[in-house]
Amino acid sequence: MTDLPSDTFCILPWVHLSTRPDGSMRVCCTANASSVGPSNIKKEHGGMIGVLKDDEGKPNNLNVTDFESAWNSKYMMNVRKQMLNGEKPPSCLKCYKEEAAGHMSKRQWETKYWMQRVDLDTLLQNTSENGEVPPQLAYIDLRFGTKCQLACVMCSPHDSSGWIKDWMKVYPNVKNESLKEIMQWRDKGSVNGSSYNWHKHNPKFWEQFYEQMPHMKQVYFAGGESLIIEEHYEILEEAIRQGIAGDLELRYNSNGVEWREDLFDLWKQFKLVRFHYSVDSIHEMNDYIRYPSEWKRTEEVFHILDTQTSNNVEITVACAVQALNVYYLPDFIKWKLEKRFNKINMWPFGAGGINYHFVYHPPHLNVKVLPAWFKAECRRKFEEFYPWWEANWELSIPSWHKGKVSYEEWRNADYGIKRLEGMLQFMESEDWSVRLPEMKEFLALCDRQRNNSFSSVFPAMKDIHNDG
Repeated sequence: MTDLPSDTFCILPWVHLSTRPDGSMRVCCTANASSVGPSNIKKEHGGMIGVLKDDEGKPNNLNVTDFESAWNSKYMMNVRKQMLNGEKPPSCLKCYKEEAAGHMSKRQWETKYWMQRVDLDTLLQNTSENGEVPPQLAYIDLRFGTKCQLACVMCSPHDSSGWIKDWMKVYPNVKNESLKEIMQWRDKGSVNGSSYNWHKHNPKFWEQFYEQMPHMKQVYFAGGESLIIEEHYEILEEAIRQGIAGDLELRYNSNGVEWREDLFDLWKQFKLVRFHYSVDSIHEMNDYIRYPSEWKRTEEVFHILDTQTSNNVEITVACAVQALNVYYLPDFIKWKLEKRFNKINMWPFGAGGINYHFVYHPPHLNVKVLPAWFKAECRRKFEEFYPWWEANWELSIPSWHKGKVSYEEWRNADYGIKRLEGMLQFMESEDWSVRLPEMKEFLALCDRQRNNSFSSVFPAMKDIHNDG
């Protein structure tokens, strides 16, 4: 494998673009999370680090521009130059911080993944001194607006239409100034020419997208909720019509609440479908976090995905790790393993457990917010869980891999216990407990609006309300 040109290099700026529901474009889906910290410090570029900008510093938005011009914008070219020079672009600090804490970052796993699918030497040879590269999208992240049935506690009207009703009731009652700033929904998402319907009135985007699609290797759909957005199905049908579906990978983050009846038949036509099922805990805890989902339906979808999807479909659990669920993750992993699913997160994905990513926004739900005493409780619970998983490690291995994976391979896998340890180290790496008042006020307001009770649903955490 080709050596990387620097220790800070990430392949994504050479192969990938990410869209936001409002039409803005980013280096990748996590590139603007780096401005979030223990306090609301104003950052350069108006706090929009990671969002691609034109020469005047205004966001490149698909309502008013096209993605091919954004591809070689001054901002994007500068990110490439910085990485080649061994510098850390401000847009990418999230990954570097995770790595420093001992956690495997998106930069690391995406680079490892795409190094096996593209020729890095050719990419670098075609990169000019100013960071310009030919438009060569191998991978695009598409977010067609905010249409969604859920109002997850860590989400907002920026990403889910389901949040609008609650936001209108909750936000006027916010007292904490820091929380008020975090929860702002400026101009209802219409800043800088943005619109949640950008995909419905930009024919140039669709022209360029379909020109690029025969050369793409992967299309990633997220939300809003992709499975209820009609343009998602139009893309699948067009790829099949063009005869390129067999060479194209699809990837999803989805709540799995509902989908079009013919979805599984459409998937059969594609090279690979990797479906990340967004579930954050079990029973009423998941219902609380992914409000107003119902665990009965969530568990039903687990079984449907496990038994009714074709062999080219891989199913993983995509858990958004945050202050509310980190303590309960061992329970979630144990539940999932004891269900003995046929194909969900089977080896090597998540080492047979679950996949996860961190919640950075809102910052008051980041795992770093938890008080030191509760972080210690989390570590104790994980360390009590590890022996059980080690004793039952074969539950992580499907029948077709029996005898082909050793205990040592499983134990040293990047996404198993090693990754969980990295997660704990990340949680312990900084103290954001100054945001605890924000978290408590936010949850209290949500509880009042949603007729919920945080303390009842998460009993191990009830004393946090009395902390600080």
